[in-house]
Amino acid sequence: MRSIELTYTDPQNTVFWETSKDDRFIIVPKGRRFGATRGAMHYVIEQALEGKANLWGDTINSNIDRYFERYAKPALIKSRIKFNFNSQQKKLTFEETDGYIDFRSADRPENWEGFGYDNIILNEAGIILKNDYLFTNAVLPMMMDFSHSKMFALGVPKGKRKKDGKEHKFYTLYLNALNGKKGYKLLEYTSYDNPLLAKEDIEDLESEISDMNPVMVQQEIYGKFVDEVFEALWTNELIVREPNIPALKRTVIAIDPTASKKGDACGIIAAGLGYDGVCYILSDRTGNYSPGEWGTISANEFQAMRASVYVAEKNQGGEMVEYVIRQYDPVNRIKLVHAMIGKELRAEPVVSLYERGLVKHALGLEKLENEMLTWVPGQGKSPNRIDAAVYAVLELAIVDISKHRVLDTIDNSRRL
Repeated sequence: MRSIELTYTDPQNTVFWETSKDDRFIIVPKGRRFGATRGAMHYVIEQALEGKANLWGDTINSNIDRYFERYAKPALIKSRIKFNFNSQQKKLTFEETDGYIDFRSADRPENWEGFGYDNIILNEAGIILKNDYLFTNAVLPMMMDFSHSKMFALGVPKGKRKKDGKEHKFYTLYLNALNGKKGYKLLEYTSYDNPLLAKEDIEDLESEISDMNPVMVQQEIYGKFVDEVFEALWTNELIVREPNIPALKRTVIAIDPTASKKGDACGIIAAGLGYDGVCYILSDRTGNYSPGEWGTISANEFQAMRASVYVAEKNQGGEMVEYVIRQYDPVNRIKLVHAMIGKELRAEPVVSLYERGLVKHALGLEKLENEMLTWVPGQGKSPNRIDAAVYAVLELAIVDISKHRVLDTIDNSRRL
């Protein structure tokens, strides 16, 4: 069999290669962007090539193909390893070994039961382990089938308790490991423990999260279990970055306006609909501006993106919003929308589109993405970037991709 060369950071080596045979439950709470997903994928590939049976557990089914394409396929092709990935069965097999990787997702728990594995990866355990049934009725029996099997629970913690008040299973496993329960190993890491990331970038991320919700820094950056329940609508797996934006048939500029430079930031987002039926977030020009400044920036962005319409919230003085835009663009169409429902209800159908792979991001939208991953409805500052992005996607989706039937419950943008 051909050999494969895969690289690991020192922390990844510790997690996957330096535990003892008696460590069956490896519990790894970690900060965002630690690098657990890449390390885990490399590990199960090597294990499969050695003839082992592996399970990759993830949050949603649509992530699986993306993770295979991003973390597994390039390494296998580079090493000229002959493989077959069955996208329908979610299974990766190899020509020269009986080892394999089964992929399963928490949104389809019925597919987990009835098998045993040498290695089980729970990627984003903070999300997967919200489902007690999944762990008790599927994962634990798997561990019983193979007395030597290992389970790696990796992820950003999502609170000590769930919304229903019950203890979060990830926290339960953490306490087992913390208290030295037999068979458990605890390894804790922060975002700063990824040697491939610049410290300054993590500091910027920490600052942005602190602006939205200071307590959440402990969870998202330092991998700590906190008393509050922080459940952001977006997760990192939902955000797909597309370096090559295809041809677009329609582009919009969405504005979440502000009345003064001293108030909240003015959200300015450009988005377009591709001929492939996918919405692409193209740019983010959000900032603390005076009306004259955001009017100028919006008009310039409209021209640069060759947009067809401005979509702007009119709650902040509808006549003022249109007046400001008209000072810098007297010709092009303006569509004013009135926010009659809460931010969470507006955002949920857009999150649904993300879950189906129908919204993707151009590169360079880190501030918007950080806001998406940090904003918890009802807590922290107003998510101005998210508001503008939601208006942009809803405008494109309602008008152009209603065939997907995701937004049927929304009576046009007048009820946004």
